[in-house]
Amino acid sequence: TALRNVAKDLPVVVTGRSLRAPNLYAVNFDNFEGARLATHHLLALGHRDIAFIAGDPRHPDAVERQRGYRAALEAAGLPYRSTLVVPGMFQEEGGLAAVDQLLDSRQHFTAILAANDQMAIGACLGLHRRSVRVPQDVSMVGFDDLPISRYVLPPLTTVQHPAYELGKIAGTAMLQLLRGETPQVEVPPPRVVVRESTRAPAART
Repeated sequence: TALRNVAKDLPVVVTGRSLRAPNLYAVNFDNFEGARLATHHLLALGHRDIAFIAGDPRHPDAVERQRGYRAALEAAGLPYRSTLVVPGMFQEEGGLAAVDQLLDSRQHFTAILAANDQMAIGACLGLHRRSVRVPQDVSMVGFDDLPISRYVLPPLTTVQHPAYELGKIAGTAMLQLLRGETPQVEVPPPRVVVRESTRAPAART
């Protein structure tokens, strides 16, 4: 509501939200599709027990990423198991705590999709501390493709979320609004960047 009120007097461009109003334009990345693709990557490798570390439920990105994870499982004929979904709140510490919760529950899982790279990095540390190897024992996928993600051990498979490019697109949309034009911009689709943190699940003994 506040953004719509501002847009009555000034042109407004927002990112990460789906809003509609006169003089307001939303540049929104497809978080649902990104998480769906990430989950599909794990399914294609043969994983069937995939845990999910969720972000802040008050944030639209977190909701959409969890929805994409669930949709991919259901499309593959697999049940959505709420016991494999744990909160992480978009922080490294949350990813670390989430792994402890998953391991302490003694549920079987061979892969984890974290709703952002920070939680995935924290989760990798948590697995290491519990002598669980990535990716030999558990595959890990993050989301956002932060610059650090290619340098952690192992380098992280993740969903590319081009923040810099989205910023440029938002700037272009703002200039078009200032000229009285309807913004004509194209948000790049999500894609999975495959690195060394994912592999086919090990055979159960």
